[in-house]
Amino acid sequence: MARSDRRCLRLRAAVLPLLSCLALACQSTGRTSTAAGLADGPTRWLMLPEELRQVQRMRTNREAVDWLETFWRRRDPDPGQPGNETAKTFYQRVEASDRLYSDGGMRGSLTDRGRALILLGPPPVLRYSQKRAPAWEPGRPGGRPSIQTRDVVLESWVYALEDLPSELRERIAKEEPGLTELVLVFLVEPRHTELLEGGKVLELAVRAAVRDGSLDKPEPQRPLPPGFLPPALPPPPPPG
Repeated sequence: MARSDRRCLRLRAAVLPLLSCLALACQSTGRTSTAAGLADGPTRWLMLPEELRQVQRMRTNREAVDWLETFWRRRDPDPGQPGNETAKTFYQRVEASDRLYSDGGMRGSLTDRGRALILLGPPPVLRYSQKRAPAWEPGRPGGRPSIQTRDVVLESWVYALEDLPSELRERIAKEEPGLTELVLVFLVEPRHTELLEGGKVLELAVRAAVRDGSLDKPEPQRPLPPGFLPPALPPPPPPG
């Protein structure tokens, strides 16, 4: 079998497990399109903004399958070897997130903690703390609402920079020089958990996963229409 044929088979093997994830996403949202499942499922955590726009323009399942093959190829850390470790790790973390972080009826892999686990992996250090925070209380029916303070639980995920992938470390070093550890902070409520700090680093992790860099460049500017000339600059003021 030719090398290109073997590579094609490996890519399709990486795509097939995700189709079951898409089916779950479609069931949860009432949609029937595989393309819609891509935008609503956990795969969206790995997408660059331009990739999400591509998915939103899809109209057929065939487009979605072809797009997924390209999507995972761009994130293959070693294209010369069988399989795709990035895709394999993604499926494992989606399964773990669904098991650990189900939140108010939402799939765990679609929550903020699920997103963090998918992008960064499990935290080496986990910390809990409490703080006083204002809370809006609706009061009794017919009564006036009030604002009171209450204790809230904060969950912090701590990563040493040396434990992160080298591509992500380089990006963090450019954005946050001198940073020695990465901390994500979540507000933990009985039925809901929300990311409070660390969203910017998760965005860096998305871009760091793209190996070929083809989607990590700014979109080209639209060419000027024929005959267009920029307005002339005003003459300089006379010397005083």
